[in-house]
Amino acid sequence: MTTCAFEIPAHTRGVRFTFVSDHVALDFAATVAWRTTRHTELLAEPEDFARWATAAEVVDRLEAVSQGDLVAARTLREAIYRLALAAAAGEPGDPQDAAVIRRAAAHTPVRPALQALGEVERRGGVNEVLATVAASASDLLGGPGRLLIRHCTGEPCTRLFLDRSRAGTRRWCSKRSCGSRINAAAYRRRVRQDGQTTK
Repeated sequence: MTTCAFEIPAHTRGVRFTFVSDHVALDFAATVAWRTTRHTELLAEPEDFARWATAAEVVDRLEAVSQGDLVAARTLREAIYRLALAAAAGEPGDPQDAAVIRRAAAHTPVRPALQALGEVERRGGVNEVLATVAASASDLLGGPGRLLIRHCTGEPCTRLFLDRSRAGTRRWCSKRSCGSRINAAAYRRRVRQDGQTTK
């Protein structure tokens, strides 16, 4: 399952999820922000995972998420992130991470049920949601799509995304956030340099 390539913010109880990676598994991996600097856990509580699952449109509602479910979700997330990072670097990845994803994908995924024209219901519990994300990750990491995985070059962003650009030169997870920040910084540097050269 993939998501739209544009940014979809979801503001719920102060948690903001963004969907800019062009793939649900990579968006899930991004529920830890700024991993190498200001490590920020967006799935801090079980209800955060429930909100992410609905914001990502994996399921319409997700109830009764336990602390153990949250641990399982984070374990799957980290396995996806490490393997996707290895793919972006052209490395083989850890077979144990593949095993984590394989086990999660073994459950029944969320199945959309058509209710009427233009109306579909997506029902399932935690195992079904994790199975859906894991199956999506399996398709990505086990197929040619893994060659499109890139690491955002906008410091301090640590997000991974799919580069579907025709030239294969996409650098940022989002032009609106990382891209504009980098361009603004470059502009400020040019202004300072121009000011110094005219003195």
